[in-house]
Amino acid sequence: MLSEEQKRLIDSLSSVSIWKRGAVRAPHKPLLLLLALAAVQRGEERLMKYDDIHQKLEQLLCDFGPQRKSIHPEYPFWRLQNDGDFWDIPERERVIAERGARIRTGDIPPRILKEVKARGGFSPDVYRALVDNPQLVNNLVTSIIDEHFPASYHAELLNSVGMPAFMTGRKSLERNPKFREDIVRLYEHKCAMCDFDGRLGFAILALEAAHIMWHALGGPDKPNNGILLCSIHHKALDRGAIGLTDDCRVKVSQHLHGGSRVNQLITDLAGRPLNKPLEREMEPAKEYIEWHSNEVFKGPMRPSK
Repeated sequence: MLSEEQKRLIDSLSSVSIWKRGAVRAPHKPLLLLLALAAVQRGEERLMKYDDIHQKLEQLLCDFGPQRKSIHPEYPFWRLQNDGDFWDIPERERVIAERGARIRTGDIPPRILKEVKARGGFSPDVYRALVDNPQLVNNLVTSIIDEHFPASYHAELLNSVGMPAFMTGRKSLERNPKFREDIVRLYEHKCAMCDFDGRLGFAILALEAAHIMWHALGGPDKPNNGILLCSIHHKALDRGAIGLTDDCRVKVSQHLHGGSRVNQLITDLAGRPLNKPLEREMEPAKEYIEWHSNEVFKGPMRPSK
C-alpha cells in the first residue's frame, strides 16, 4: 500500500514536463526514466553515475530519437529536478558551485557533471515505493512508452534499456476503429511500397495500417495520415530507415545498410512512387510527411537509381 506522500511523488513522475515546440519530438526525459525504471527492475542501486549512463542515453537518443545535429544526454539528467521531488542529485550543490559565474544558462555542461562524479536517481521514497511495488514499475513504463513512442518501437526499446522482463496489461490509446478498415480498402489490400498482399486463408497477413505522424504524438486516425504497409516497411518507416518525399515517392536513408536482401526489400525502393489510394484526396498529406521527415527520417536520403 502506497502512502499519500508516495502517491504524490509517483503522480509527479507520471506527468513530467516534456519540452515541446509544435510537433517537435524531445524524448530525452522519457528515455532517461525508462533507463532508471529498468535499473529498479533489475535490483540495482538507487543512484546512477552520470559518467556511466551518458553514453547509454546518447545511444538511445540516436536510435529512438529524432535526427539532430547535437545530442544532449545531460539535459534530462539535470532538468528532471524541475519536475517534482522524485529525482535526486546528491551532488547538486557541488555542481552549482563548480558552475559558478562561468555558466550563464540553467543547464550544466557534461564536463562538470563528470568532474564532480554526479549521480542521479529516484528519491529514496519513490525508489522504495517502486522496489516494493513491481507492478507500479510496469504501469509507469506502459504509460511512458504508449505516450511517447509508436507500438512498433516498444519491444526493441525495452530491450535496449535493459528491461526484457516487462510484462503488464497494456492500455490502448483511443483510436478510430475505422482507420485500419479505411486504409486496407483505399490501398486495395496490398503494401503501398512493395505490393505484398499475403493472406492466410481469408485473413490478411502481415499488412498494417501505418501512421505517418505517430498516433502517440498526436497524429490523427485519418486516411491522409495513413499508409497500408507490410510489417517490414512499417517498421522501417517508424524507425526512419524510409520516408516519403513531398510528391509521395519512397526515400531511403543513407544510414541503412545490409546485404542483398536489404537491397531487394528496401534500398531498391528509393525513388519509387508510393501506390496511390483509390481516392486521390486521401493521399498522404504534406503536413504529415513533413513531420516524419523532420522528426523520424534518418537523413540524408539515398539518390534514386
